[in-house]
Amino acid sequence: MEPVTLSAAAIIGFVFTKVSETLIGKATEAVVIPKINELRQKIVSKLEKINEAKVEIEKHDKGSEPNLEVLESFFKVAMLTDKQFKEEVSHLANEINQELEAEGKGSNVMNVYGGKAYQQNHNKGEFYNAETITIHKHP
Repeated sequence: MEPVTLSAAAIIGFVFTKVSETLIGKATEAVVIPKINELRQKIVSKLEKINEAKVEIEKHDKGSEPNLEVLESFFKVAMLTDKQFKEEVSHLANEINQELEAEGKGSNVMNVYGGKAYQQNHNKGEFYNAETITIHKHP
């Protein structure tokens, strides 16, 4: 399976919101939980050196909503300035995503075109988005 490139916003949102808790409950715990914990620890250890980010991480740890934009901004800078960190975090995030997709709980993509939303679950194979679709295939 080809790895998906996950955005900084997607990774931060996954690590610092309730999304990961919901998915953990549904995922293969023996495989996914250690990877999620490792991903979170790598990000936290990198970002907690920055005072503004540390404040947001502490909010999350105390059960409050962190400002995800602040965390995302510093996370993007960290990935731009530390290539090894970027590779490690991207690799872990892709592994987690692949595990969740294999379980049927992975990426859902929603595209909005002209005010109409199209959701794609389990992005494998061919898919088409349009008001009207005509597909002509020859066997």
